[in-house]
Amino acid sequence: MKTASLTERGLDMKMDYVRDITSVQKKVIDKYGTLYGLDDIVKKIIGLHRTGVLNINHSVLEIILAAHLLNQGFKVYAEVEVAGGIVDIYAIKGIDISIEVETGYVPPTNAISAEEFLMGRLALKTARYSNVGHEFYIAVPSFYIPPIPEPLLIPPEERKEDDIRKVMFLIRKYSKSPDVTLDDVKTSKINGIITINTKTLDVKVIDIKNFSTLKHFYSQV
Repeated sequence: MKTASLTERGLDMKMDYVRDITSVQKKVIDKYGTLYGLDDIVKKIIGLHRTGVLNINHSVLEIILAAHLLNQGFKVYAEVEVAGGIVDIYAIKGIDISIEVETGYVPPTNAISAEEFLMGRLALKTARYSNVGHEFYIAVPSFYIPPIPEPLLIPPEERKEDDIRKVMFLIRKYSKSPDVTLDDVKTSKINGIITINTKTLDVKVIDIKNFSTLKHFYSQV
């Protein structure tokens, strides 16, 4: 039996990715009809995958979310460069909103500290991107409850200095991010959690007050 080379396997994986993305695009068009701007978003996402920036799970969530927002009348941009990094979704309709897509992936090196690692990553994303737009949301698969550090679930003006420092310590523990400061953590906010069902294409928003009632289901900092 002939064994496929690394190059051949790489090409197969790229073909599988494009096939899956094309399938998702067809599904959202079947649901919503033609959406102006969707083609450009899909092309950009595919291009970033080819450079190794995006994986399929993240890409599928982004496309479903972008299509939902376009259908809601938003002008939508994907993978937008901002100071400090790249925000996954930036959308405008009267006000502007920024959205970070989080799949819940944990690298093998953090397998024994998965919850804390994810808290650190969510804290970093919130501190870095939540003030890009008037509102900020974290989008996740519908099966995933993101472990957001408790201080970020309350309004910025109600956070205690000690809690802010704990969140900052968590960010520093799991990432090299000199651009993020205590002030970023202090002023950051989360307006809600967006859940995305990749089969039904349902997109739902849980406001932060209701999401806070779930906090007893996972560990906190």
